[in-house]
Amino acid sequence: MKAYAESEFLIRKAREEDVPVILDFILELAEFEGARDQIQSTEQGLRDVLFERHITDAVIAELSGVPIGFAIWAYSFSTFTGKPTLYIDDIYVQEAYRGRGIGSKIFSYLAGVAWEKDCARMDWYCMETNVSGKEYYHGMGAEEIEWFKVFRLNRSQIEEMKNEYERD
Repeated sequence: MKAYAESEFLIRKAREEDVPVILDFILELAEFEGARDQIQSTEQGLRDVLFERHITDAVIAELSGVPIGFAIWAYSFSTFTGKPTLYIDDIYVQEAYRGRGIGSKIFSYLAGVAWEKDCARMDWYCMETNVSGKEYYHGMGAEEIEWFKVFRLNRSQIEEMKNEYERD
């Protein structure tokens, strides 16, 4: 997807030199969500998944050349639709720039990416406590899926399960 430009505002694909900025945005978002102590991401880890293994993508939103937000996503597959799903892991606009339609422009950009990749849908999580985020998502027509619960294995549990498989 090509960059989106409007006056002094730009949405562009992240470059390797953006990795420190992306990590800063991740930390800011985690602080907003009250989960900063849970962040394990590193610059090298982001460099690896974005630019070495290419298993995730990111864009940077800039105003007058200054980064003010970002989005990072990957793809999953739905057996229901038989097509990929664009899964947004993070979308973030710094607080001073919220309320200007920047988040909507990032979502529109991502919708363009999803359309180009023939994705059947776009998914993302929203913390239950993020009331303003939920209101925003409802306002843009997103469906909140109440019946769907997330299950997770952490890295040590994955290792434990892998080792059990290797013993069999």
